[in-house]
Amino acid sequence: MTLSKQYSIATRHQRSTRIDSDLSADFFPGLVYHGTAQATLETLFRQYGQTGQSAFTLTGAYGSGKSTVALLLAGLLHADADIRSSALNAINDESKTLLEESPPYQEGWLQIRSVGGVSGPIESFWNATLRALEEHPKTFKVSVLLEKYRNANVESDRELIRTWKALFEDVAPYVDGVLIIADEMGKSLEYINRSGGDLHLFQDIAEELSRIDTPVIFLGLLHQAFSEYAKERGTKLQDEWAKIQGRYSDILYNVSTDETVALISNSIKTTLPQSSSDQLVQCVLDALDDKQQRKELLLSRLEQCTPLHPLTALLLGPIAKRRFSQNERSTFSFLNSHEQFSFQLFLQQTSDQNARYDLSHLWDYLEANMEHAILGSPDGHAWATAADAIRKALKQDFSPQCIQLIKAIALITLFGKPANLTATEKLLLTATEITEQEQLNVCLQQLKEASCIVFRKYLSSWVVFEGSDLDIAGLVEEKIDQLHNSHEAIERINFSSQVIAKGHYHEFGTLRWAAQTVAVQLSHIEINTLITSRNGEFADFLLLLKEESEERLMELTRNDKSLIIACAPNASEIISLANEKYALDLIKSDKITGAALTHDKVAREEFRARTFNAESTLESALTSAFNNALWIHNGVVFDKETISEIATIAADSIFHQTPKILNELVNRNKLSGTAVSALKKLLEAMLDKEDSEDLGIEGFPPEKSMYISCLKNTSIHSAEGENGEHWFRDHLDKKLNALFAAAEQRLKDRKGSGANLSEIAELWARAPFGLTRGVIPIFLLAFLKSMGEQIAYYEKDMSGEFSFIAKPDSDYVHKLIKNPGDLAAKYIVLENDEKEWLQNLAIFAAAETNRNISNNILSVATPLVTTIHNLPQWVKNAHHIVPDNDKRNKTYLRIRDLFLQANDPHTLLIKDLREELITFGANDFTSQIDLLEDCFKTLRQKHEQMLAVIKTKVKTIFPENGEELAQMCQYVEQNSGDLRLKAFARELAKSDTGLLQWLESMIQIVIGRGKQNWNEGILQTASNKISDYAQDFLTVVKSQHSNGNTANSGKTKLVSLVLEDDDGKLTSFKREVRVIETDELQSTMNTIENQLSDLDDFYKINILQKLLRKSLEAKS
Repeated sequence: MTLSKQYSIATRHQRSTRIDSDLSADFFPGLVYHGTAQATLETLFRQYGQTGQSAFTLTGAYGSGKSTVALLLAGLLHADADIRSSALNAINDESKTLLEESPPYQEGWLQIRSVGGVSGPIESFWNATLRALEEHPKTFKVSVLLEKYRNANVESDRELIRTWKALFEDVAPYVDGVLIIADEMGKSLEYINRSGGDLHLFQDIAEELSRIDTPVIFLGLLHQAFSEYAKERGTKLQDEWAKIQGRYSDILYNVSTDETVALISNSIKTTLPQSSSDQLVQCVLDALDDKQQRKELLLSRLEQCTPLHPLTALLLGPIAKRRFSQNERSTFSFLNSHEQFSFQLFLQQTSDQNARYDLSHLWDYLEANMEHAILGSPDGHAWATAADAIRKALKQDFSPQCIQLIKAIALITLFGKPANLTATEKLLLTATEITEQEQLNVCLQQLKEASCIVFRKYLSSWVVFEGSDLDIAGLVEEKIDQLHNSHEAIERINFSSQVIAKGHYHEFGTLRWAAQTVAVQLSHIEINTLITSRNGEFADFLLLLKEESEERLMELTRNDKSLIIACAPNASEIISLANEKYALDLIKSDKITGAALTHDKVAREEFRARTFNAESTLESALTSAFNNALWIHNGVVFDKETISEIATIAADSIFHQTPKILNELVNRNKLSGTAVSALKKLLEAMLDKEDSEDLGIEGFPPEKSMYISCLKNTSIHSAEGENGEHWFRDHLDKKLNALFAAAEQRLKDRKGSGANLSEIAELWARAPFGLTRGVIPIFLLAFLKSMGEQIAYYEKDMSGEFSFIAKPDSDYVHKLIKNPGDLAAKYIVLENDEKEWLQNLAIFAAAETNRNISNNILSVATPLVTTIHNLPQWVKNAHHIVPDNDKRNKTYLRIRDLFLQANDPHTLLIKDLREELITFGANDFTSQIDLLEDCFKTLRQKHEQMLAVIKTKVKTIFPENGEELAQMCQYVEQNSGDLRLKAFARELAKSDTGLLQWLESMIQIVIGRGKQNWNEGILQTASNKISDYAQDFLTVVKSQHSNGNTANSGKTKLVSLVLEDDDGKLTSFKREVRVIETDELQSTMNTIENQLSDLDDFYKINILQKLLRKSLEAKS
């Protein structure tokens, strides 16, 4: 059977006492009426009875029993006979006598028992007052009285005091007096300080209530003096608050070590029979160097503390009073704790009836659960030294009893003085399982040789060895003194917590958060820098550590809704902790102390723990400040809302035009890989399947949820459509209407140059819309499609310039996600004369392409641009379109180039083309269209005209046709050794087909270049080259005669000219020429002869031979 079956903690000690709910007759039996409690009540009774003092404060540590004493007072003055009788039984005769002589008692006192909390003192006092009226048996029966005060409106200090005075006079016939108990009065003072109020209420309580005829006793329970609650508001206010507390009689409630033992003994209950005596307790008392009277008093108390070791019971009181225990642990929270190495776990895990929860157990409990707090307290250095000594012992091969011994020495060294305990050898024989002096001597010697402990002769006791030369606590204080009036520590606070606007997120689906920033005062922070340095935050909670006027903060927050400002209610605590944290940083960075820390293990451990404690405590203080401050936003003070609720109000105010998009997958700024893939698929479906239900998305993939949230539920898209339209930007939710209207206005503002889509994305990302990066591409594409033919699309080309594109494609939507800055759109709005010009162009384009053309810029521009781009390459590069008219030629060339270089249909048709036509002199639409029509006709026919000229030349050289030409070509193809001549002959054979492809092929053969590489110069060469190939062709044909075939021998003759060069060598020039009848030549011959008739024969011969040579050389 474990000890937990035999020992337990009394129910009354398992939780803190509540004065507003724990008062009953069952509360008082077993209550320990120790000396401090007795002195407190008797002091109050004497001062009330002898001096008329009616306002009291009871100041004591957390968990020391102040609320219990307050309830005891309430029980003694209660109207219920059973409660009063039970309370009277708990006090001694001296106190009863004093009670009878002091407060009057017949009907019982009206008891207003209030507990301070998050609400203000006025509210808590008045609620407690109404409960008191219902609780007292006499006042409860007076219905008129109850109804009167239930309907009273009490909202200010003055109203509360005035109403109380009236009430106390009204109840005087029914009660002996009024007892007001204010538990957790410190929280009420914190509330007043936080709200920037004053202590008029508590000043009036002390002054006004003492002047009325009805007896009144006010008792406030505090942890510290009034002035301590106003530290951060300056010494002047502290002095004022201290003066107000001077109107109260402050009773110090400081429970002694022995009284704590009495409380512990009373709280531990057992099912075992009471033993006659406890040998261990007697041994401990024998080892104490103290008065016999104290030992006799402790004997029975320590015996009743079993299974706590007597030394543990004696040390719990001093430990509970240390700074690291305050607000965290009381003696009774220790007794009830189930933490690691706790007393409760000891009871549950131990079966030995004789086992005790000794100092070794207590050390383990403190080390596991409170070391971080201890190291950051004034006891930190001593604890670190003791902990290092114990770790040093653990590394040795020491017995478990030896380890238990050093833990006992450590705790007695640290906390034994208030209990008058020193680690003498006689006391140590009772502290552990070691009961023999010889065994104790061995252990002590081992620990001493390991430099874990040292003997102090003047104390005749052992203490933990001082293993460190650095006084961290002293160094911290020194550095803090150096920081006096400096704000460096504050400026180095790194508080990176954020506030989520949860309500905004749940309503609109967009996650927004605000930064939390700390500053000394407004003059120490650059607001513009604060705003521009945001990284995703929509606002800043700016916590100031010095008071600023509320009017100034209101004005500042009205001017910029992204600022939420408050003054910290616990500024002094934050400043103090920040100074400590910065002081520790300075110690570490100091050349001397930093080096010493590196080599001092004890100091290093203390420093580490103290730094951790300072950081965590500072963070807790900042968190508390942010949660409890009175925040001002948009000129309004928020005193009830949580910080998240204020963030929601701010987000709703700033982003008042944000649409509702409840989709966590896409409504965010950073998308997952899955979300990006789904987004691409959705945008592609928006391009290709707008007339399909759900954009053709089957099943329920991620893109389907995006479609439903962003497009379907918002009515932006409909598969059915209206008048052929599937995308809508009007008559939607008013916030979506505003969103699209802003984008449309931006396009209209940029109608001359076009708007970069990143501009619209940034517009939507800012207030008042606040769209996320995930949603923007969807709404952007939907918006562009809803604009229909009113916009033109542009995309950056390889040169980085924007070029017109007919419509978005998959590459376009990918850029829409990754880099909308590479995309642009232009809003197209036409004046009346521009509309008329476009209509004329549409008619021209329809005639040009022989199909119906819609009357919009893109529909008109596309076929005309296509026509020009489909011209042969050489025509697109030609410089002589109209050879005989230079002005017209230049105009046609510029018109052609406009269409070739066009990247903006609006600029092309409405501006550039028309300006060019007007420049030529065509001033009206009819003449302009006529000129444009002639230009297109000229360009389109240029290639055919070129082919016609070359065809005429070919037919001049080869007048044959039909079978005769075919035979000539066949012969050349079969007998020529020149592959290109063979190809020439093969294409020439096709010349009778009526098509011109043979001529294009022939040109490519003779010049050796494809059509894409033709130009005017090359085509001129082609004409000469054809003559050359014709000579070779005819030469091969002539060879038929030499082979006996004379069919064609009479149609060509060989002309040869032999000349002597300057060097005496003979050069021959020859050419096959067509035979022409003499009659056809006679006229030309006569003309030449007449021109040469006056010349002598030498001149005639020289002229004729040069002309003949020139003609024969034309082959080259």
